[in-house]
Amino acid sequence: MPETVESGNKSRTALTIGLSLMSQHEGDLPMLDDLDPLCEAPAHAASVSEVLSEFGYVTAPQSDSAADPGEEIRKAVTCADTKVLVVHVVAHGRLAETGDRDLHVVGSDGQDLDDPVSAWISLIESHRGKPRPLTLFILDLCHSGAAATLHWHQEMPVDCRRAWVIAASGREGKAFDYRLSRATAEVLRKYRDETLRVDASYSHIPLPTVVHEIARVVTKLNAAEGFKQLIEGSRVPFFTRDLDLPFFPNPCHRPQESALSHVDAGVASLLDEAFDPRHFMLRGAGTEPLDRGVGQGYFRGREREVITLTGWLNGQGPGFRVVTGKPGVGKSALLGVLVCAAHPQLRDVTQSLWFSLPVKPARNDRLAVVHARRRDLEQIADSLARQLGATEQDRPLGGWDAYSLIQLTQATASAPYTLVIDALDEAERPEDIAQVLLLPLARAALTTTSGLRLLVGARPEPRLTTLIALADDTGGLLNLDHAQPSDIDRALRQYVGDLLAVDTPYAAWEAAGAAAALAEGIAARMTGINDPNRDQEETKPLGWGEFLVAGLYLRHVLTLPTQYDPVAARDLGLAAPVDLPELLELDLARRTDQPYLRPLLTALAHAEGLGMPERVLAHVTPAFVPPGSGEDPLPIDGVRAALAQARFYLRRDVDIDGTTLYRLFHEGLAEHLRAFPHGCSGEEQTP
Repeated sequence: MPETVESGNKSRTALTIGLSLMSQHEGDLPMLDDLDPLCEAPAHAASVSEVLSEFGYVTAPQSDSAADPGEEIRKAVTCADTKVLVVHVVAHGRLAETGDRDLHVVGSDGQDLDDPVSAWISLIESHRGKPRPLTLFILDLCHSGAAATLHWHQEMPVDCRRAWVIAASGREGKAFDYRLSRATAEVLRKYRDETLRVDASYSHIPLPTVVHEIARVVTKLNAAEGFKQLIEGSRVPFFTRDLDLPFFPNPCHRPQESALSHVDAGVASLLDEAFDPRHFMLRGAGTEPLDRGVGQGYFRGREREVITLTGWLNGQGPGFRVVTGKPGVGKSALLGVLVCAAHPQLRDVTQSLWFSLPVKPARNDRLAVVHARRRDLEQIADSLARQLGATEQDRPLGGWDAYSLIQLTQATASAPYTLVIDALDEAERPEDIAQVLLLPLARAALTTTSGLRLLVGARPEPRLTTLIALADDTGGLLNLDHAQPSDIDRALRQYVGDLLAVDTPYAAWEAAGAAAALAEGIAARMTGINDPNRDQEETKPLGWGEFLVAGLYLRHVLTLPTQYDPVAARDLGLAAPVDLPELLELDLARRTDQPYLRPLLTALAHAEGLGMPERVLAHVTPAFVPPGSGEDPLPIDGVRAALAQARFYLRRDVDIDGTTLYRLFHEGLAEHLRAFPHGCSGEEQTP
């Protein structure tokens, strides 16, 4: 792919040309068959030039007005010192009547320029051994689609192309009222002032996304002004991915916010999409409650389980295991920290997450991992096949199934492959995935001649009973709900204490006693050990994971005045809610100044796939506001304000066009909000 070029230097150049026609008749009275003089063409060229300068482009020097614009373009596209070039032309376009019927720009004298546009593209593409800038042509001309759909250019491999085209019309189409130039300037300004955004992890705005937004504006102009105009552009195969063209630096780019900011870009490119390493890293770090990323690991406790699964990952025990337990109990945290330690591409860069484990899994070069949330049977099977080394050409006609995956694992006589599937209960139709794919794989894994081992993380749901029962019957079930309260109490005190010790007011010397008492109070409330309130309540296990609820409550506590009195701090810990929905309601109750926060969270509770973008949220959120509050879409600033307030409860993904997608970070929250979109109002809550 083209090399990334930083903005703000002379290697990023813009050549913008607006060609008005000189008067062809005395008295400036044109004949009816004359071309429009395009008096505003220079102004629109200048407008695009201005906004390009805000993206780091230097305006190419141009000769006097009598110079041949074709010669100016030839100089620009052959300049060895330019790395990235934008050529914007506003003029009339005309198809030659004979020969190849190529597209020509009409000069100020009303005559076609000598070179067709295809010749400029050929100067770039037909000289592979010569330095040529990566060039984007923005052609606000009639018939300009002819330059975007050159047959020989479309046949070039995408990663070899150095010329790209945005055209105002199709080959036989017309361009009206400078619409492409107006739309281009409008869209780029919106990206510049962040009215439009792509995800902060993208260093450049994807070119297809820019063109899509330009086409959207042109469509609006069509409706407002009449005369239909359709944007054309360079065409690429539909399966093309990762088209990183550095024409427009992303103003929102924040390298530290990259979805894999702690994983080297080269490493990230080796990891399969359905692996979702960020999920395993964040859960393994245990820092989501305080939004601390993955720089430091806070996984605590579960020593018995860590020892058991480390031995299993190192090849001991039955070939099939299931890790189960209630929502938020730490299934993904346990699997996450172990996957980070065992996976060859994550092991070194995540050492701070797993190094404090009592035992560590060995590096496993034959490890395939999938985060199953919102993925279907085909996506999971395809991902496993890719990670087992299969190519698209290897894919069976009917798709990958358990039998063909087993054949892949047996293709070599090496050590067995280890397959890890997390969040199975959150997949699309998990019962089908369990029945059709995982049960056959599990039975194969339990045979002594198998080339695979299988580990699954899932809630103990009725639709997964057969799979979980097989693990139980064969000695491979690990139920985290069966941990001893005393073990959880000890680990919780350490976990909360460690979180308090870093970058909080409780890290100060004068708050040391209060920090220990607060951690003790929260642990007592979560486990019932030494909790005076539990003597007055019906004693029953928490319906949600103790570590998850403790971490969320700690986040709430840190918004309150710091307690320096150990007794008051312990009482504050003992006031913790004992389930996740109650904690959510506690948080929302104190945010009455954010009327769209709960409706937005409820909208996200209905998100499918990887989540919802801002534009969709703006339209969906009003459906969940109280009756009479209005049904108009939210302004985008209102959506972003609510997203900022909801930040902790969200998981972020990136769509293929660079759009940021949002969803709730835990399925339990989604279930609660779907059940109580406007609040609990005293009804019994059921996790």
